[in-house]
Amino acid sequence: MAKIDVTECAAEIVKCVGGPENVNSVAHCMTRARFVVKDINKADQEAIKNIKGVMGCIYSGGQLQVILGANLLPVFEQIVKQNDFKQDAVVNENLDKGAKGKQSIGNTILGYVQAAVTPLVPGLVAGGILKVILMLIPYIWPAFADSTTNSVLGWVANAPFYFMPIFVAYGAAKKLGGTEIYAMLVTAALLTPEWVAAVSGGTAITIFGIPCRGITYNGQLLPALLIPIVAYYIEKFLNKIIPGIIKSLLVGSGTILVTGSLAFSIIGPVGRYVGDAISNVFLFLGDNVPFIAVAALAACLPWMIMAGMHTALSPFMATNIESIGYDAVIRPAFVLHNVSEGGACLGVALRTKDKEFRSECLSLAVGAIVAGVTEPAIYGCNLKYKKPMFGVMGGAAIGGIVAALLGARAVVMGYSNLLAVLPMFLNTAWAMFIGIVVAIISSAAITYFLGIDETPIKAAKKK
Repeated sequence: MAKIDVTECAAEIVKCVGGPENVNSVAHCMTRARFVVKDINKADQEAIKNIKGVMGCIYSGGQLQVILGANLLPVFEQIVKQNDFKQDAVVNENLDKGAKGKQSIGNTILGYVQAAVTPLVPGLVAGGILKVILMLIPYIWPAFADSTTNSVLGWVANAPFYFMPIFVAYGAAKKLGGTEIYAMLVTAALLTPEWVAAVSGGTAITIFGIPCRGITYNGQLLPALLIPIVAYYIEKFLNKIIPGIIKSLLVGSGTILVTGSLAFSIIGPVGRYVGDAISNVFLFLGDNVPFIAVAALAACLPWMIMAGMHTALSPFMATNIESIGYDAVIRPAFVLHNVSEGGACLGVALRTKDKEFRSECLSLAVGAIVAGVTEPAIYGCNLKYKKPMFGVMGGAAIGGIVAALLGARAVVMGYSNLLAVLPMFLNTAWAMFIGIVVAIISSAAITYFLGIDETPIKAAKKK
C-alpha cells in the first residue's frame, strides 16, 4: 500500500468534513474514522474520497465515516492531536438538523438500531469465543468438563447473550439522549429471577388490573429497543411538569414506574412476539430454502455493509443460537461474503498488469479471507473498479448455495473469518469450508473474466 503523509492526510480530512468547528466528537473502529458532525451539508464527501490514503466515505447512523484501512490508526491519532477532539462522546440529539430533516423513516430507524446494537457486538463475539474455548478444553483436559471453574466461566460466556436486552437498552438510550440507567433498569426488570420463576410456575400476574403475559425475555432484542423510546419521552415529559426543587426525587422514579408498568403489560409482549416472528422467518428459511436465503443475504451484504445495515443482524443471529441452538443463515452468509471480497481481490490481482497494485490486492485478499476485515477490500479495490463487485456477489451467492445444501450451521458466535470457522461451526465446519473454497474460486473467476478498467490505477499513481 502506498505511503502517505499522515499529518497532511489528517488535516485534509478535517478540512473537508467542515473544519474542527463542525465536529462534535470522533471515534474509530477497525478501519474507519467516525465523525459526529453538526451539519452534514458542510462536509464535502467527494473531496474526502479523493484524499490520498482515503479508501471511501459514507454517512450512516448519524456518523460521517472515513474509510482508511491500514492507515487508520496513525491518521486518526493525528486527527485528534491536531484538533484536540473529544472521543466517544454522546451524540447530541440536536446535531445535524439540516440532514435529519431529509432522512427517510427507514434511515432513521436504521440509525437507531445501529446505535443500539453497536456497543453489544464486541460482547457477543467475546462471549462466543469464550464458549468455544470452554467447549474445546475438555478434549485436552477431560476433568475440566465437570469442574466448577468450567461452570463459572460458562456463566461469564453466557452473560452477553442472556443479558443482551440490557446492553441494547444502554446503546438505544445513549442514542436518544435519555438517561441510560432508567432504560437499563426497566429492561433488567424483565430478566429478574422472580419474574422468570413466576412465568415458569404459571403464576397469574397483573399490574393496575392489566394482565402481564407469562413470557421470558432473555436474549430478546425488540423489547430492549422499544423500552428506551418510552422511557425517553416519559422522562422528557416529567422534566417539563415537575418543579425543579423536586425533579431529582420524582423524575427518575416516575420514569421507571410508568415505563416499567408498560414494559410488563404491553411493550415486552409486543416486542417478544414480533421478535419471535422475525426469528421464525430465519428459521423457516434455514429449514426449507436455506440455499436461497444464504445466497441472497451473502450477495446483498456488500451493499448492507456500505450502508451500515449489517450490524442490525447480529442480535437476531444471537437470538437464533440462544433459542434454537444454531444459525443456518446469517453467520454463513457473513463468512461467505467476507471471503468473496478477498476472492474478488485475487481475481483483480491475477488480471492487473500493475505489479504494485497486484501486491496491494493480494494484501487486501488476505485481510478479507483470513481476518474478515472487508472494508479495505471493498473501498480499496472492488467498489473502486466496479466490476469486481459482480464477482463478490456472484461468488458469495454460489458459495452460499453450496454451504447451505451441505448443511452448514453456526452454533456459537464468533468472527466471520477463516480462522473462526472450525470453532463456530464444529460438526458442520467441513460444509462451511467447502462453501468457502467455492466462494473464493467463483468470485475470483468471475472477476477475472469480467476484467477491470486500469485507468484509475494509473490515475492513483499520479496523486
